[in-house]
Amino acid sequence: MRMSSRLGLISSGKVPSLRTVGGLIAALFLPFLLTRVSLHIEVLKHVPFALALLFVGAMTLWQRLPAGIVASLSMAFGAWRKFLEIDQGEHPVRAVLRATVTFGVGYLFAAGWEWQRRNRDCLAFALSELNARREVLTEAQKASKAVAWSYDLLTGRMTWEEDGLDVFGRPLLDASTPATSLELVYEDDRTRVTQMYQEALAKNAPFEIEFRCLWPNGEMHWLEARGKPSTARPHTWIGITSNVDTRKRSEQALIRSEKLAAIGRLSSTIAHELNNPLAALTNLIYLALSDPALSEESREYLVIAHTQIRRLSTVARHLPTQRAFPQGSPADLHEIAMEAVDLFAARCASKGCQIRAIEKSPARTSASKEDVTQILINLLNNSCDAVAEGMGEIVVEVFSQGEVACIRILDNGPGIPAEVLSHLFEPFFTTKTDIGTGVGLWMARELAIRCGGRLILSDYAAPFATAFHLELPLAQNNGTHS
Repeated sequence: MRMSSRLGLISSGKVPSLRTVGGLIAALFLPFLLTRVSLHIEVLKHVPFALALLFVGAMTLWQRLPAGIVASLSMAFGAWRKFLEIDQGEHPVRAVLRATVTFGVGYLFAAGWEWQRRNRDCLAFALSELNARREVLTEAQKASKAVAWSYDLLTGRMTWEEDGLDVFGRPLLDASTPATSLELVYEDDRTRVTQMYQEALAKNAPFEIEFRCLWPNGEMHWLEARGKPSTARPHTWIGITSNVDTRKRSEQALIRSEKLAAIGRLSSTIAHELNNPLAALTNLIYLALSDPALSEESREYLVIAHTQIRRLSTVARHLPTQRAFPQGSPADLHEIAMEAVDLFAARCASKGCQIRAIEKSPARTSASKEDVTQILINLLNNSCDAVAEGMGEIVVEVFSQGEVACIRILDNGPGIPAEVLSHLFEPFFTTKTDIGTGVGLWMARELAIRCGGRLILSDYAAPFATAFHLELPLAQNNGTHS
């Protein structure tokens, strides 16, 4: 579309409106009459075209250049009539020249006003287009959770587009310098972000940085900042900062899924390789138990070893799948807790710590004994790692509550930091970077779920700092065990 069409000029094929016709008629007669009237007004007698010129300008602004030209012709005709009067005694040729000059002056006056009007309309159109593009940019930023910015190297000032509620969780009115903008970055990431940004400035090359931002409401979000030197404005960097938290979480979930799938395949391989030596060990223990010369103490140790190997064989057969262990008869939770405590008794003793099981009330569960034992082993293993040497205490409480059988595992370790709570049961998340795998608590909760129960972090009372609460289905014939 041509600029004339966008500015609203009348095209050659458009029928003139009543306003246009009226304006042309006024332009045709009024300048002539104003010129003639000015001759009879003492103040305007020496400038007879002043009113006519003002009218030419007004007609140009109102009806644009064609009306200004018509008004200039009318003013020139008035000048020609003035100089043709008999009492003036002026030659007709000079009168025509004066009229031509008058028309030229009027035309230049009209052309100047038309040029100003066109510039005004062009500026208004440009501002309108700029506002429209800015509105589109604002909507695009909101939809993509991003905010554009620019940085002037000479003044050291950061300029942000709109606010940053969807990106930083707060307005950006005060983030006007690199120092104040850096305060938006999570404290642990500031050094890395500063180094990457300084390297990009030194090389005058584009950069792309991912970092975390702690919102005022306590939520942690992942952001991505991209920037480059501006080609239109020297000494200026432009860029955009986006909230990529959803993408980052999806990537992390995908990585976790791939790791879990790899663990499943690895578990299947390990289980297959373990079954044969476990079967051989079972046979060897059976043969050793049949020796009549075996002492009672050795026989007791072999029985315990035989029980643990059978449990290990059962775990190896069921771990690679999401199937629960086959349910047998109702299991006594206190007996299961005592067996788990016995497994960790020697380890706690070596650290000078205490571990014990307490039965507050009888509780029997319909869940698989092997599943419950595996849950307790994972929880007690963490407790043993957490408690301090010489003063550690671990307590396993067994009780029934309503329609569920419950176990609470308490320890007086340092407790769980607040920033870890939201990731506590996530797979592969661990604070024990040297020995931890990050699957213990996740596996314990998954086992509790597939048993029909749940595992949560519970309230605790001094001297204990951590308490895990395990709920399991209560056996129908729950009662005191025989």
